[in-house]
Amino acid sequence: MRKGLMKRITSVAMAALMLTGVSVMSAGSVSAVGTTKTSQTNIEIPFNGSGTTLESNKTYKLPALISGLTGTKYEVSVSNNRIAKVKNGEITTNGTGSLTVTVTLANGIKLSKTFTVVKPEVQINVSTDVVLLKPGQKKALQAIVSQSKGKLTWSSTDSKVVSVDQNGRLTAKKDGIATVTVKTTTGKTASVKIRVGEGIPVEAVRLNATKQTIEVGQSFQIHAVTVPANATDNSLKCTTTDAKVASVSYGKVTGRSAGTAYITVKSANGKSSVCTVTVVDPVPVTKVNINKTNVTLHVGEKFQLHASAAPENATNKALKCTTSNSSVASVSYGKITAESVGTAKITVTSSNGKTAVCTVKVIK
Repeated sequence: MRKGLMKRITSVAMAALMLTGVSVMSAGSVSAVGTTKTSQTNIEIPFNGSGTTLESNKTYKLPALISGLTGTKYEVSVSNNRIAKVKNGEITTNGTGSLTVTVTLANGIKLSKTFTVVKPEVQINVSTDVVLLKPGQKKALQAIVSQSKGKLTWSSTDSKVVSVDQNGRLTAKKDGIATVTVKTTTGKTASVKIRVGEGIPVEAVRLNATKQTIEVGQSFQIHAVTVPANATDNSLKCTTTDAKVASVSYGKVTGRSAGTAYITVKSANGKSSVCTVTVVDPVPVTKVNINKTNVTLHVGEKFQLHASAAPENATNKALKCTTSNSSVASVSYGKITAESVGTAKITVTSSNGKTAVCTVKVIK
């Protein structure tokens, strides 16, 4: 890698880390990069978390400065999808444990950082992202504190819309939106959006499918709409009864193991619809068929070997051709070329290891 580019990457990364409070190794500790696309640097990724600890059930963003390293293209991945999900560069935590976040830059260099994801110190016990209230309505919020002890402080961004006392009791006053926040003595906070007004409630949630059968490893997208379409709050949330059978992320359902799971799509005011997902094991290839098991060719002659996987409904019917001796007979996409006098075996292999062999004899 050119020294100038390495210097730019290091300086930008360090600047980003300084802004986010993350410690950086010295430039001299960066391992060799540029030789392959899988080179790994020792620079930690810039991240808007606090140190190496993240809280579950929260969304974190990667700073825009990451784009400055090699351009706007980069990929983000996490070591454990059960702890966190990635979408558009944002990482949403939904579990606890150790989590390594890796950013692959446009030039193949990878930056990584390991976090410990813990339970939030404080969270507000509500089942929806937005609490809907009518003017004059009262509601008590409950704060769940996992670590800190001491006094909690409640506040509203607009007490003219909704007020909150120091016991978490809300009073809706007039149409509008306000955010209510609870704060611990250590400075940790949790918030919930309050919408006050008669509004247009969601009456039902409709799905594009209420039953679906998929194989392990397959995915499909649930599309949902609210009725009426102009509901005041038409936000929707997807959950699964068994993530080990079928997981769901932003409506994309993926089969994990054989069984049945129920995917629920729920509106902010509690209306819901369910899709029953049956996950079945994939159908394996049991045999590979070829049109010739023996063929004799002259040097320079070509022959097209045709192959197919059985049964017809096999999940993955991809086949691969290899030769035992490419100097005698080469093969590309089933087309055999006689290279020199001798004998070679062309093997056709399925994704699950089933094979068929064609013996090629090459003569002058």
